[in-house]
Amino acid sequence: MSRTPTTEQAYIAFARQHYTIWSGGQAGPPAIGLSSLQLQETSDATDAAEAAYAAVLAARDASKAATEAKDNAMAALQAVIGGDIDTIDAFAKATKDPNVWVLAQIPAPKEPSERTAPPAPVFGELLQTGSGFIRGTFTVVSGGGAQYQLQRRDTALGGTTGAWTVVGVLADKTFEDQGVPVGLLKVEYRVRAQLSTGMASPWSNEVGFNFGSQGSPESPITAGSIVPVTAGDHRAAG
Repeated sequence: MSRTPTTEQAYIAFARQHYTIWSGGQAGPPAIGLSSLQLQETSDATDAAEAAYAAVLAARDASKAATEAKDNAMAALQAVIGGDIDTIDAFAKATKDPNVWVLAQIPAPKEPSERTAPPAPVFGELLQTGSGFIRGTFTVVSGGGAQYQLQRRDTALGGTTGAWTVVGVLADKTFEDQGVPVGLLKVEYRVRAQLSTGMASPWSNEVGFNFGSQGSPESPITAGSIVPVTAGDHRAAG
């Protein structure tokens, strides 16, 4: 069993708590062998880590807000452009003039064709990051243009397993779950691809991550926060 916590947030809390114990407050430090210089170094390092961690959380919240603003702006733009193209198509069909699309410099609409359902994705190994988040990656043989519906199933420390619940709809195939509830024995994930037509693949294989008897750590992020990951260090755990 580790003598110190394994996640960053818990480690900083451990350092703050134990500095308070080791410094002894007004009574002075207990006889545990630590010099005043060592205690000062511990205090300074704890202050710096707390400030840096708070800055990371603030930056993450700002990034999430900026991403949501961008997504909303893109959705509004796509709705307007889509309406423009619908009007151009209707005008070309009403006038029976294919030159309308030439003047608009957009391709004429293709005749609708039937699309088959995409194949089931294949889930790889789950990893736990230094912050205690769960990171997963899956692959899809084909089925371009699909979105991916991600579900999670939680098992409590008492052994009770809940139902599958949708926790995110992804455009990328690597994600980080920053909202795993605290105190779980295990989490499991599965994913399926879904086309804009509504056709969906079968569910992928189910993959799980065991936290052990101590349970999942507390997350500083709002529950249900699934973010895409394109790069970054990670480590296996559990």
